[in-house]
Amino acid sequence: MNINQILFGVNALILFLVAAIHFYWAFGGKWGANSVLPQINSQKRVFTPSPIATFAVAIPFLLISLIFAQAAGWFNIDIVGQYLSSLLLILVAVFAIRALGDFKYVGYFKKIKNTEFVINDTKYFTPLCAFVAGSLLIAIYI
Repeated sequence: MNINQILFGVNALILFLVAAIHFYWAFGGKWGANSVLPQINSQKRVFTPSPIATFAVAIPFLLISLIFAQAAGWFNIDIVGQYLSSLLLILVAVFAIRALGDFKYVGYFKKIKNTEFVINDTKYFTPLCAFVAGSLLIAIYI
């Protein structure tokens, strides 16, 4: 096993867990749900997704985790074929953009600084996105 397989494997596990948590919320789970959505202030969220919207977020995370698992060599089913390299670069960009943020509610350059979400975003969500983007970039070019 080489370093790029390890990095793809770690990312596959991370995004599989992210997908599982979103499925949990989509089917009515409450654990952690109050601290993962951007907030305008401590009383008001920027948005509250429906279970269908949460499910719609879970599906791509699951599919991306399978693509990473394929890139790690965990199975031999060709999910995206000749488009794997391009898709991986797009995913690097998506996770890097999420880490940088929207310059208001999420990411390294957010303006709102005093909500429960911001604390979690700064400690966990943004660094996780930066890790995924950086480690994918390394895995692609090794």
